Amino acid sequence: MTDLLALLGLARRRAGWMLLGAAMAVAATAAGIALLGLAGGLVAGGLVAGGVAAGGAVAWLRALALGRTAARYLERLTTHEATFRVLADLRLWFFARAVPLAPARLGGWRGGDLMARLVSDIDALDGLYLRLLTPSAVALLTALGLAAVIGWLSPALAVLVIGLLAVAGLVVPALVERAGRRVGGEQVAAGSRLRVAIVDLVQGMADLAANQALGRQAVEIAAAEAAHEAALRRQAAISALGAAAGQFVAQLALVAVVLGWAVLAPSAGNAPLVAVAVLVTLAAFEAVAPLPLAWQMLGRTVAAARRVREVADAEPAVIDPAPGRRAALPESSALALVGVSFSYPQADRPALDGIDLAVPEGGRLGIAGPSGAGKSTLLALLLRFHDPDSGRVSLGGVDLRDLAVADLHARIGVLSQSTSILAGTLRENLEIAAPAADDAALLAVLGRAGLGGFAAALPDGLDTWLGEAGVAVSGGEARRIALARVLLKDAPILLLDEPTEGLDAETEREVLAALEPAMAGRTVIAISHRPAPLAAMDRVVRLEGGRVVAA
Repeated sequence: MTDLLALLGLARRRAGWMLLGAAMAVAATAAGIALLGLAGGLVAGGLVAGGVAAGGAVAWLRALALGRTAARYLERLTTHEATFRVLADLRLWFFARAVPLAPARLGGWRGGDLMARLVSDIDALDGLYLRLLTPSAVALLTALGLAAVIGWLSPALAVLVIGLLAVAGLVVPALVERAGRRVGGEQVAAGSRLRVAIVDLVQGMADLAANQALGRQAVEIAAAEAAHEAALRRQAAISALGAAAGQFVAQLALVAVVLGWAVLAPSAGNAPLVAVAVLVTLAAFEAVAPLPLAWQMLGRTVAAARRVREVADAEPAVIDPAPGRRAALPESSALALVGVSFSYPQADRPALDGIDLAVPEGGRLGIAGPSGAGKSTLLALLLRFHDPDSGRVSLGGVDLRDLAVADLHARIGVLSQSTSILAGTLRENLEIAAPAADDAALLAVLGRAGLGGFAAALPDGLDTWLGEAGVAVSGGEARRIALARVLLKDAPILLLDEPTEGLDAETEREVLAALEPAMAGRTVIAISHRPAPLAAMDRVVRLEGGRVVAA
């Protein structure tokens, strides 16, 4: 529950919408109870007296009917508006907390699992306000109103009815909450596992097919789906039992009102008062009817909140220095590593061991070596995704630990082998580097990246949709779009991480030809298994086992 309360505290800025929604829900319920009570009294009174209800009472009926309809509409409008605003705030908060964790601390979570936490787990939190807090508040106020009405007619009967209302509104929800607590956690876990398996299938289709592993992945999806469906079936069974128990108690209350009236209040009134008591009781029990399902879902909501906070409360691998000790960003773009060693957690040997390297401003350094030699780790330290265990990484003579990470990243452009094309238009993919860039700047940078003809041939120009993960473009085009982003950023430092990996020889030449002007006057560090990108460097060093072994 601590996780749930912490997330609920983030909704304080939407308290106005939430209170307004709850007030509309109370108004709609009160109008419905008054409408049924008045209608019952008038009908029963008319039948007994053989007369017709007074015009004033009929006017009240019309007013209550219209008021209930309006209040119910406004309740739906305001409660859902409050819910959507709170969920949007939670997603922004979650994303803001997750960004500093990338990539060092997010590596422990699969992409599909992170997506499940951001989407479905936060979606599960909508039940906290919409289906739990608001109905519970309405049920409490309804019970107080029912006690006042029935108590005015017969105090003894009020005790009996309120007791049964407490059973339906407290005991039954408590029982189904206990029954659904474990199942709710299982449902969240199984849903996350299913999403991860499906995302792995979609994103890794080519690799799975190449390794003849599609069948194994299908079995994983089927198992996750079966577990999720089993949890849903158990939840449905608990929900049915809870609803049946609530209905049974409600019908028992109606019988108790009729019989109790005859026994406890034989002289308290006539048929109109009996009708009022019966219909008011029926309406009151309708107010507590949603509570068993709402409290049953509490276990699922708590599990979702716990998963969200697992990511949001994780400590970043690196932390910005306090404003008082933060150094100013130096003008120089010279990079240096002095005595740098670094080990990943639980690793049996250092990824980097005593590295000494220096790249002057405007210099170009190539780094070669086998897989696992520490090349990508070196770039990760330059980007300050990690801090070294020992030694010093500096920019312009200033230790990176004394700089704000955002300031450091503003000075660095990265072109990597894992080209990230987002599901969006060409314009949106380029504006990641420069949100304020106009069309002329975007077209100019596409031309410099060798994509002038490509952009001109697109059906919607810069507003052409590139598809999920850039499915509408080839590998070479995706790499050049990434290059165009680097050019648009116009950073004084370039880090090239296997920039031509996976490209054929002709495409590699085109990418390197487009890259050559971008490297002019910039500090460049390139790592590659292939000789062509290293040929443009001033010097090349070789890493093996985390050490510099040759130059």
